[in-house]
Amino acid sequence: MINVKEQEQEKLWDSILTLASIDKEQAKVVLKVVIERSLRSVGIFTPFVSSIPLKLPDHKHVEMLKSLEKQVIKHLTKKEEDKAYELLVEYIDVLSDLTESDSKIIRRRLIASILKDKSQRTASGAYRLAERKAVTSGISFSEETDVSSYYTPKEVSKKLGVSDQTVRRMCDRGRFPGAYQTDGGHWRIPKDSLVTTEAQDRKAEEVLQNIDAVNKEAGDVDEFDL
Repeated sequence: MINVKEQEQEKLWDSILTLASIDKEQAKVVLKVVIERSLRSVGIFTPFVSSIPLKLPDHKHVEMLKSLEKQVIKHLTKKEEDKAYELLVEYIDVLSDLTESDSKIIRRRLIASILKDKSQRTASGAYRLAERKAVTSGISFSEETDVSSYYTPKEVSKKLGVSDQTVRRMCDRGRFPGAYQTDGGHWRIPKDSLVTTEAQDRKAEEVLQNIDAVNKEAGDVDEFDL
C-alpha cells in the first residue's frame, strides 16, 4: 500500500509537467526538489544536484524516473542491494540525459559526489566517536558552533517533509555529514549537507501553493493536493 510520502512524491513528479506550461524556470526548481527527495529516499545526499543545469523532462522521462525511483526503493526494502544499485545507475543515466551540459561529464560528477558523500558520512561517524571519547575525558563541546551554518532537526524535518524524530534518527545513523550534538544533546546539521538551497525551497513552496490555489478555484483539488 502506497504511503502518504510516496503519494506526495508522485504528485510532485506530475506537477512538473503541468508547471512547465506555466513557468519553465519555476518548473526546473521543483524538478530539483523532487530529485533531491528521490535520492534522499534511497540514502543519497549530494549538494551537486542543485548546481546541475537541467532542462525540463518530457512525459517519457518523468515516467522513467518515477518508475526507477519506485523500483530502487522496492529492492532496497527487500535487501536486494545489487539490483537496487543497478537500477540506481540507470536512474543517474536518465537524469544525466536531462542536463543542458555534457551528459557524460554530469554523470561522472554525480557519481563522484555520491562517493564523496559516502566517504564523508563514514568520517562523520568517526567524528561522533571522537566526540564521545572527548566528553568522557572531560573535554567540552560548544553548545553552539557558528549556529548560522547549521539547521536544527525541526528545520530539517520541515525541509524534507518528515518528523523531527526521523531526522534525529538519521543523525544517529550518520546520514548528515558533519552533524554533531551539543553539550545539551541537541543535534546541529550543516546547511551544506542539504541539496537544495533555502531560496530554492521557498521558491518551490511558493510554486506548489500557487498550483494548489489554481486547482482549488477550478474545483480540481485532488490532483495537486500537496
